[in-house]
Amino acid sequence: MTEKQNAPARVQVNSLCPRLGYEESEIERLINVLDKAGAFDAPPGELSIAFVEKDYIAQLHDQFMGDPSPTDVITFPPDPDTDQAGEIIVCPQVAREFAKKENLSFSDELSLYLIHGYLHLCGFDDIDDADRALMRRAEQQALEVVRKAKAMPSFSLS
Repeated sequence: MTEKQNAPARVQVNSLCPRLGYEESEIERLINVLDKAGAFDAPPGELSIAFVEKDYIAQLHDQFMGDPSPTDVITFPPDPDTDQAGEIIVCPQVAREFAKKENLSFSDELSLYLIHGYLHLCGFDDIDDADRALMRRAEQQALEVVRKAKAMPSFSLS
């Protein structure tokens, strides 16, 4: 992790989940708080965030990773030539199912998925055990930053 201050990302939020409730400004604030913390090396440019249904994320998971099962979050890398910071695609249904099973807050779980995707864009990975341990520590650090700033978004899913 670097100690430099990042420029605020330009956040574009899209939802293909009509039953998902959220305030776009809260998601933008989450990303801006992480950028301003200076603890992570986020790429500059426009950051795209998409909320999608389970069947759609399963298709993407199969197409790009050869696994047809639904997953929580998929992150596509930045493209500096087009000023794109990357894309974070999350599945609220997966978050709700996991949160219910583990007796966790749905909003906290979905926010963690956004943070996880953001950290992928910052260069963190979770393929092997060592990298996964670093990712988990970075997630905890990011959650602490966001909670301290009272920047956890509120989500609902009907």
